[in-house]
Amino acid sequence: MDTTSSIFGNILTLHAGGTELTKQMDDTLGLSKIIQSMNIKKKGLPLEKIALSLVSARIDKPDSVWRSVEHIKQWSSALTEFDIDHDKVHPKTYYRGLEALGENADNIYSQVMNNVDGKFGLDMNYVFMDWTSSYLDGNKCKLAKHGYSKDHRPDRPQVKIGLATTAGKAIPFHFSVENGNLVDAPHFRKDYKAIEPRLPKDALIVFDKGAKSKGNCKLIRESGHDYLSAIKDTAELRAKIEQIDKNSMLELFQYETGDKVFGYWNRNSEGVYGYIYYDERRAKKDAKKRQKKIKKLLKEKEELTKKIQEKGAKALTKKKRKKVTKELNDVVITTEVTIQKRLAKKSDEEIIVELEADKDLDGIFTLESSRNLKPKSALRLYRRKDKIEKLISDLKNVHMIRPFRVWTDNAIKGAILICMIATLFSGLLQQAMCCLRRTKKTVVDRLRRLTRVIKFDDFGNIIWKEFANLTPFLRKFLGLSLG
Repeated sequence: MDTTSSIFGNILTLHAGGTELTKQMDDTLGLSKIIQSMNIKKKGLPLEKIALSLVSARIDKPDSVWRSVEHIKQWSSALTEFDIDHDKVHPKTYYRGLEALGENADNIYSQVMNNVDGKFGLDMNYVFMDWTSSYLDGNKCKLAKHGYSKDHRPDRPQVKIGLATTAGKAIPFHFSVENGNLVDAPHFRKDYKAIEPRLPKDALIVFDKGAKSKGNCKLIRESGHDYLSAIKDTAELRAKIEQIDKNSMLELFQYETGDKVFGYWNRNSEGVYGYIYYDERRAKKDAKKRQKKIKKLLKEKEELTKKIQEKGAKALTKKKRKKVTKELNDVVITTEVTIQKRLAKKSDEEIIVELEADKDLDGIFTLESSRNLKPKSALRLYRRKDKIEKLISDLKNVHMIRPFRVWTDNAIKGAILICMIATLFSGLLQQAMCCLRRTKKTVVDRLRRLTRVIKFDDFGNIIWKEFANLTPFLRKFLGLSLG
C-alpha cells in the first residue's frame, strides 16, 4: 500500500488498521469514557478524541506528535471514525492535549487496568518487573538527566521507565516515569509501593539483579510476598561457587542439542534459598566470547607495538577538543583533552592467563528466592522474564517510544502513556488472534495493511465506505468480538 492517501475524484483511501483496533479496544475497555469522566479539558477538541487518534497513529505510523497530527489529518481514517472536525486538528491542540494526558497518566492507566482486569483477568500471582531508559533530543525537560543509558546513547539526557507485567498473558499493568539518573534499586521501591495494593496474597515478584538489594528484598517479605532474582557477582559469591563440585550437581533438563543444565541449591540462616546452575550450552558461549576477547586484545597489542616501533611512543598520544556546556549559565567552555593509550608490560602468555582466570565459571549463573522453589521451577520461572524484555523491545522498535520530541515532564508522561496504551492494545490483539508465537512487529505490520475506502458526494457527505486490502488475517481481525 502507498504510504500516503490517494484521492481519485471523490474517493479517498486511508490507513485504517490502527483506528479499527483502537475503536475495538475502546468499546471493550472504555478509554474514552474514562478520560471523559475526568472532565479535564472543557474547550475545543475533546481530550478523549485526541487520545484515541494519537493511539491509532502510534499503531499505524509511529512518529513525532507533529507528524502524527499530519498523519491524522491527511492519511488516517481516525477523523471519520472518531467524529473529529478536521479544522480542529492542529499540532498545538495535540501538544496541549498530551500535557493534560500526562498530568493524569497514572489515573487514566490505572482505570484502564481495572477494566482490563474485569474483561480479561489479571493474574498477578507472578509479577515481572524491569526498568529501561529512553533518550530525548532536547534538554528542557526536568526529568531528563544523564545516566546509565540502556539505549547506548550516553550523550543524550534520558528518562527512566519502570514496567510491571503479569506472567501468563504478559499484560503491562503498571508503568512509571522517573529521573534519568535514577538507578534500578530505588526505582524498584517506588514501583513496588505503587503495585503492592493490587497484588494478591503471597505473590512472587521476579526482577533482575540490578534492582536487588537487602532493603528491597526485606520490603517484599515484610509485605507478605516473595521474590525471585539473580544475584550480583561478588567475591563472596565466586568463592561459594568455586567450592561446589559440578559433578555433584543435579541434572535438571537437556536441550535438543544434547547440552545439559545442572543445579545446586541450599537454604541459608535467613530462610532464603540460593540456586547455582551450570549450563553446558552457556559454557560454550562463554568460552567463545573469551577467545574472541583474547584474540582482539592480542591483535591490539601487536598493532600498538608496531606503531611504537615505527613512530615512537608519541604516536599513542592524541589531542582532541571537547565542548562542555554548563547548565547554570549557558557558558560553553572549550578544553583540550590529551588521550594516551598505554601499552601494558605483559607478555601474550600473561594476558591469556589473566583472561582465563575465570574460565571455571563458564556456564555458571545464580538465583535467589525467598520462596522454596524447586531449582528447575525457579530457573524456568526466571527465564520467563524475557516477556517483559520483549515488551520493552516492542515499545522501542514497534511503537517507537524513542527519541522523545516533547520537552516538558507532563508531555513526556503523556507520550509514554500513548505508547503504553498502543502496546497494550496490540498485545491484547495478539492474544485475541491466537498468534502469540508471532512477534508484535509481524502482527502490527499486518494490521497496518488495512485501508478504508470512502466515497463522498459533491457536498462532502459520505456515500459509502468499505475496507480494502483484506487478507485472511484482517478478515479475522474485523470479525473479532472482544466485548
